[in-house]
Amino acid sequence: QPSVNQAGETRGWIVHPTEGISTKGIFGALFPAFMLYLLFFIDHNISSILTQAPKYNLKKPTSYHWDFFCLGVTIIPCGILGLPPGSGLIPQAPLHTRALATRKIVEKHGVKQEVTTHVEEQRWSALGQACMMFVALSLFTVISWIPKGALFGVFLYLGVGAMHGNEI
Repeated sequence: QPSVNQAGETRGWIVHPTEGISTKGIFGALFPAFMLYLLFFIDHNISSILTQAPKYNLKKPTSYHWDFFCLGVTIIPCGILGLPPGSGLIPQAPLHTRALATRKIVEKHGVKQEVTTHVEEQRWSALGQACMMFVALSLFTVISWIPKGALFGVFLYLGVGAMHGNEI
């Protein structure tokens, strides 16, 4: 079923990528698109390295290639449907690993240091987080009822709280 915008025009679910764009516009978009491509994959690579750092003493092997494969699979439908691809891994991935870690304070040479003793290695919470993002998409009407000042306050609180212990 096609969607209808505010002007009353209908639009199908699948978007033709070059409709209404001249050849000059396509070539003009290549440089910004390439920069976004680099940013996207560098962002994902940095977050994978930070998440699977040796300090976490992870037992399962790294999964860089599967992560990139899943990222590519999710980008394709976004491009076909005209949706922006979602990443944002740098803030959430290292903090997610830290949240699953058991840590203790050790004193070495008179300096207190936080050491990771164990990390609960599982993939279900990341999948649950991604599923909740899709649920949030269907709740835009409900989310729009929340005052912007309250949202900004929550995001400010979460941002300041996330700075403690973040290596970035």
